[in-house]
Amino acid sequence: MEIDKAFRLTAKTEITFISGVLRVAIEHEFNFLRLLLDGLVFAWIVWGEVGAWRQSSLFSRVAAALVLVAALGDLAYQITGSEVIEFSTEGLRIRRQYFGWDNVRHYPLEKVSELSWRPKNDREHDLSLECKVGWQKVRFGKYLSEAQAWEVLSELQRYLPDVAQKMGMSLGDQKSHITRLGLS
Repeated sequence: MEIDKAFRLTAKTEITFISGVLRVAIEHEFNFLRLLLDGLVFAWIVWGEVGAWRQSSLFSRVAAALVLVAALGDLAYQITGSEVIEFSTEGLRIRRQYFGWDNVRHYPLEKVSELSWRPKNDREHDLSLECKVGWQKVRFGKYLSEAQAWEVLSELQRYLPDVAQKMGMSLGDQKSHITRLGLS
């Protein structure tokens, strides 16, 4: 669906390698059409509902308040969302920050397997990278494009080939799921 692509959030990335850690910083980019829709919804509620607040039903008031909160929440989400992914010999560290709150998760290297890119045509199209930690799937790299996701994986192979090898192996299997690109 093409209309879906017009309102999709994208991300900009910055990949750095310092002291044995490959750090991928991901920040949400601003989507003008989505912001415009949020502004129109906000203006519609302010113009239509606030003036007739006393005459409107309870259901109408609750619906208006929920739409207003959702529009403001989406705007704040676009402006404040970020994610930092760190690959090292110790493991995988994912730090997500939304609305000023941090959520940090750390996974030891020996438990991480099957690191891969997730195609955009999946149902959950806003997540680009995934791996397994034990039997649990962990998804990260929100709003990365296919090219950005491949860049992360190739930089991991380039700077930390042993880590990429270990993260690319499935549980109980000695065969690697990563194809070496031969980049230098």
